[in-house]
Amino acid sequence: MPLVTWTDNLSVHIKEIDTQHQKLVKLINDLFDAVTAKKGKDVLTKVLNELVDYTRYHFTAEEKLMATHNYPDLAKHKPEHEELTRKVLDFQKQFNEGKAMIDLLLMNFLKDWLVKHILGTDKKYSSYLNGKGVS
Repeated sequence: MPLVTWTDNLSVHIKEIDTQHQKLVKLINDLFDAVTAKKGKDVLTKVLNELVDYTRYHFTAEEKLMATHNYPDLAKHKPEHEELTRKVLDFQKQFNEGKAMIDLLLMNFLKDWLVKHILGTDKKYSSYLNGKGVS
């Protein structure tokens, strides 16, 4: 059973971003599956690294799209990305050093952050960018 289920409610109505969000949902679910199946550290490390790398890619793409279309709240949006990136990189470092475990608390944090970020912050740029012809 997936931890996060993609629904139309999560759509920002921008194909490129929705596709990236769906990939993030899949990666969170892959990590959750690896945790619940008690996979070894090598598998968890691989999936965590992929999630971290793709999250950074997504944030860069999303910010570039907003900058290209002069989204007025980019300066408010970007720090949310930076904060999550900092937290996840810190966790990744601790995990790689054997000082932290991937557990349900972390999984729920990732799920809640992604869903709340999409529904709260990302939905705000949706109509603006759609109005600029981005779909």
